[in-house]
Amino acid sequence: MKSILRGEVEARLSSIESAFLSTPENDGNRRAYADILYKAGLMKQANEVIAPLAGIDAVDIDDVRLGASLAYLLGDYPKAEALFGRRKEIAPPGSDARSAALEGLALTYYQTNRYEQAKDLDLSKADKKAHNDDSLVTFMKSFPGAPYRLKWASSEKTARLPIINDFAPAGALPLVRLKVNGRAVELILDTGGDRLYIDERVARRIGIRTLATRKAKYAYTGGKTVKEPLGVAASVEMDAVTLENVPVIVARWTALGLTGDGVITTQILKQFLTTVDYDRREIIFRERSEAGRQEMLDSFAGDPVRLPFWMAATHLMFTRGRINGRTLNYFVDSGLAMSMPLVVTDETVEDLGLSDRKTKIEGTPYFWVPIDSLGMEGLQSGATQALGNILVEKDSYWGLGFLADALISHQYLRHLGSWTIDFDAMSYYFPPDAPERAKRSSGGR
Repeated sequence: MKSILRGEVEARLSSIESAFLSTPENDGNRRAYADILYKAGLMKQANEVIAPLAGIDAVDIDDVRLGASLAYLLGDYPKAEALFGRRKEIAPPGSDARSAALEGLALTYYQTNRYEQAKDLDLSKADKKAHNDDSLVTFMKSFPGAPYRLKWASSEKTARLPIINDFAPAGALPLVRLKVNGRAVELILDTGGDRLYIDERVARRIGIRTLATRKAKYAYTGGKTVKEPLGVAASVEMDAVTLENVPVIVARWTALGLTGDGVITTQILKQFLTTVDYDRREIIFRERSEAGRQEMLDSFAGDPVRLPFWMAATHLMFTRGRINGRTLNYFVDSGLAMSMPLVVTDETVEDLGLSDRKTKIEGTPYFWVPIDSLGMEGLQSGATQALGNILVEKDSYWGLGFLADALISHQYLRHLGSWTIDFDAMSYYFPPDAPERAKRSSGGR
């Protein structure tokens, strides 16, 4: 079945919006408007529209589903937990809706570091089939104690990790040196990953304890499914801060020709107010607090550029941006080790009218298409190329329930000076001159 493209969604959005604005008291029009806003990626607006129908006492299971999903995406985890719990209450036993509610609760516990709550999830036989042995629930149930326990070395509650390599060349990503279980390791930065990744060879050497296993597939495995042990590191020391009891994914990293001992990923960054400072060649970890945020804001010479983002699944961060003047949703993945700053889906290529401009990359399954302009909202760059046929998910365009149009990566981000991720405000911050830097970067090449 052919996918519905963004252009068609936007055409529907216009007419559905008109119907809602003419009769906002009509619940059917409200539901339709909130749903199409969600699909288009207008998450904050969708959340506001569905709110009157998606309270804790709501009885319509679809209203509760959308309200819970939006709360989760926007990082409002108390509301998400309440609404996923409500959906669980009103869903028929053994139904897909109940299983999805349990999955939502599990994800909420995961994001709030309350793994112990997963032990209270009452999974039926049908739920267990849906949440198979490779599931997040299984991992959290087997995890010993609270994850990511923080220990700061001083009252400043700031740590800095120098970037030790040249990350400008094609295929190079920022590399940092830290200690895991007291042993020095070198990890690349990649927000496209979830938990801390450690190469299997290194994991044996430093004593990573295995708790469970899962199956996964990545671009770097050529889309092939691999079995990964899931474990725990006793400590991860990063300059003036130490994380204890850290979830780990043990990966076949160097065996597949990749460099480094593993990857520092989104869930590590999420424990802090994290700044990747490309100009000063360091990653800065600040406490997630008002004091930490003020210190971060004071570090800019002027008012920073602030962009909202939302986060799906365990770690997939999205923000709004443009390609060739079209507004769309970007998956922000700092770890694409390529010369190009963008990955596009076949559907986005078609929607942008670029299908006849595909150029196959010899010796690979990939192709590229020319792009006139790209960038996050307000941070537009010029002409470049976008890579295609690299995403390995079965339906990367609609698989998350909303349009995932493209992936924007390191070769774009590195030109902006610095990038701060604030998981409390669900916002990115860039230097005041980031718009000019973006213009000068010629699409990140």
